[in-house]
Amino acid sequence: MLIRGDTMRSAGIVAENVVQALERLDADERLPDASRDAAVAGLTRELLAVLPTPSGDILVAACNRYLAALAECGLSVPRVEAVNPVQGAVTMRTA
Repeated sequence: MLIRGDTMRSAGIVAENVVQALERLDADERLPDASRDAAVAGLTRELLAVLPTPSGDILVAACNRYLAALAECGLSVPRVEAVNPVQGAVTMRTA
């Protein structure tokens, strides 16, 4: 499957925004430093599977699939509550 450059950029922007949101959390909820690149890559992979889409809900589900895998590894991570599909902005839900 050929992935367009703008699709790859969109996925990367959302993935980076999710990881940056995680990094702003309290220390006990942050990703380990060594996992940052892996998290961006994992989120990007999940997002590329559903892009292009105008639906923020579909992007939320893709992000949360990856975050659920992190939770299965024992990491305490919040979930994505909303994704703006135009700007790539994310809102996290901690509870």
